[in-house]
Amino acid sequence: MAKFFWVVTIIMSLFGGLFAIVGIHAANGAPQEAASAAIGLACAVIPYCIARAIGEMRSLD
Repeated sequence: MAKFFWVVTIIMSLFGGLFAIVGIHAANGAPQEAASAAIGLACAVIPYCIARAIGEMRSLD
């Protein structure tokens, strides 16, 4: 199960990076750039936190 979440983390990191790059280039102002960057980071960070939490819970056993 932990490997599944690490694979999801890798895929979402790639998606988040692509989303941020495309969103920043297509933005019409700083607020849109910031929103695109924040969504791109969230796509990468949230799955990472879940994968780390699962890894830590498994190490407690």
